[in-house]
Amino acid sequence: MPFGDGTGPRWGSGPGTGRGMGGGRGMGRRGMGGGNRPGSGPGGFCVCPNCGYRIAHTVGQPCYQMTCPSCGTQLVKE
Repeated sequence: MPFGDGTGPRWGSGPGTGRGMGGGRGMGRRGMGGGNRPGSGPGGFCVCPNCGYRIAHTVGQPCYQMTCPSCGTQLVKE
């Protein structure tokens, strides 16, 4: 209603309504990288959060099931 005469947009249309700029599409499971979850990808490294030891991730063996040979801490997926 730019002139105050009641000819503006109907209720439910115009700015401030709808789904916004994003279009409703999120990143999903594959968007930002999985981290230390099942399905986080075959590549990457298993890393010790304590001392920084790194080893290449092997397919089929989760990083959290491995321990660091230097300090014995459970490894995490990088």
